[in-house]
Amino acid sequence: MDVWFNYSWFDLIMNAGVILAAGDSTRMGFPKQLAEIRDKPLLELIVEKVNNYFELSSVVLGFENETITEKINFQNSNILINENWNEGIISSIRTALFFYQNQKEVDGLIFFLGDQPDVKNEVIQSIQNKAVQDSKVLIPQYRYKLGFPIFVPRQLWPKLELLTQEDSGEVEPSVYKDFDLVDYFVSSETKVEKMNFNFLSPTDYDEEKDF
Repeated sequence: MDVWFNYSWFDLIMNAGVILAAGDSTRMGFPKQLAEIRDKPLLELIVEKVNNYFELSSVVLGFENETITEKINFQNSNILINENWNEGIISSIRTALFFYQNQKEVDGLIFFLGDQPDVKNEVIQSIQNKAVQDSKVLIPQYRYKLGFPIFVPRQLWPKLELLTQEDSGEVEPSVYKDFDLVDYFVSSETKVEKMNFNFLSPTDYDEEKDF
């Protein structure tokens, strides 16, 4: 007798959560990732939230990574070290893409910012569910503002990899220092779906955009 396993389509899809938290905090005088909020370090709050929704997850660290690693409970998340964190967020994206490139079971990455612990559960759930059905970049729209977390399917990784590959020396590494992932996808020819949520975007702990 044939035996059939009751796998749903969702069971066959594996997305990983990536927390971008490699930047410095020059104005704060100490790593922003360790700032206390609700009696826990800022970064630990977002790690807990992401671990609730993803079997596979990673945190990209850079500035003061040894200090941060000693003081944060990363649960099941992998710790990825971005040695080129001073190049900006683009180098952290590159670090994550390199790590997951050979993990064929991963169909897409959902990028979070390490200083936005108050991303609503509704947003994460909606993006996860939509990512199962579509192979487009998914970007939440909070009333009138686009933001994180952002879903990037595997078939679009090469597009980002071309952009984030190591410079040949002809261009200064700082050329991507102010890179904005939202603006990049919206202004490119990539298929993007904006997912509307009727509430304000998650607030950065500090307005310094260094993650």
